Amino acid sequence: MKRTLCVLTGTAILASMLCGAAVTAAAEEPVEISFWSLAQRKDFEDEIIAAYMEENPNVTITPTYYSTDDIKANLKVAASSNTLPDMWYNWGGSLASYYPENGLTYDFTEYAKENGWEEKYLGSALELCTLEGQLCGIPQSIAMMAVWYRQDIFDQYGIEVPKTFEELEAACATLKENGVTPFATGGQFGWHVMRYIQDLLEYYAGAEEHDALGLMQSDWSSQEAVTKTFEKYKEWSDKGYFNEGFITEDPNDCRMYLYNGTCAMIIDSPTMAQQIVGAEQDPALYSYFAFPSETNEDGTGRMAAYVKMTQVNANVTDAQLAAITDFWSYYYDSERNAAFGSIEQPIALKGAELPESYALAEGIMELMDACGIYTQTDQALPAEVADQLFAAQDGIALGEIAPADAGTTVQNGIVTYQAENQ
Repeated sequence: MKRTLCVLTGTAILASMLCGAAVTAAAEEPVEISFWSLAQRKDFEDEIIAAYMEENPNVTITPTYYSTDDIKANLKVAASSNTLPDMWYNWGGSLASYYPENGLTYDFTEYAKENGWEEKYLGSALELCTLEGQLCGIPQSIAMMAVWYRQDIFDQYGIEVPKTFEELEAACATLKENGVTPFATGGQFGWHVMRYIQDLLEYYAGAEEHDALGLMQSDWSSQEAVTKTFEKYKEWSDKGYFNEGFITEDPNDCRMYLYNGTCAMIIDSPTMAQQIVGAEQDPALYSYFAFPSETNEDGTGRMAAYVKMTQVNANVTDAQLAAITDFWSYYYDSERNAAFGSIEQPIALKGAELPESYALAEGIMELMDACGIYTQTDQALPAEVADQLFAAQDGIALGEIAPADAGTTVQNGIVTYQAENQ
């Protein structure tokens, strides 16, 4: 009996040793990961990838970089030909939902529960990454839209930070009377002017109806709030509340109107803080506030937001998945990642501190959590429908479309889209 126990014990020890060796060998097996990302991230991501692979010689990450439009187009082509990479950069909303809807992305719902993602990531980030009933990506960063303004110009004309929509309009009137254009925007491509439209819609429609419009569950052509939104936009345009010639302005250039004092406000993401520093502006002249759409009791309103995420191919192996999640943990580790200060901010991790270049945006995550969020319109709506919204914006400003007809333009786009995608 003793001899039998010894044999069994020895066998167990040997099995354990072999099992351990197998795990170690598996951990050292080569893992290859293809990754599609944005061209503007190439410099710092190449540096991060190289540093990670040096620490993990068994992992090879091969990046391919695309422009914004090209990555959208190439992902759709790859999806149709079953040639998607192992992981890819994406935004939220309709841009990302196509992939879980068609079973193409790894569903992190259970993985997140097992690995404590609720304690790791901001709840708003996980919410924005949840599409088609799936947690369909790894959160990277959140862009929330605030009204950035010149404090010195406000002070010069005795303007307080608006707490209500009425106060915002009074501030606009005072600025215009004194030769300062209230808002900077660029209409080229449509998405920057849209930021003003969506905040006006949040004010006139309220949270519930606004969400229904964004989800295409409510008829844009029959809602009074939609007409009021476009009427106010037309009024602001006619009063000169936007920089002259804004319809053809490149949105990436319109920040200069704040820098030179021509305009006093702009709706922008936290990257505005980095832009101000990069333009060698005095940070003390700038601050931000939530657009006062009054959907909250304190007079503020929900902030438009979108998430930037990494989506993962549904067909990755366990070894690839382990390497992918480990890589993104490294990516957002400020102590290990030497290029951390260059990555897009604010990152979606709880308790993360902004790098010095974003110091001006300190507190914006807390403001977002206090105000709440809604999905930015061009991510809530399919691209084909958003294009109709952009066309309506241009038409109204140019006097080619009546504000009362703009909702019908958008709704016609929805009808066409739904008919083609049944």
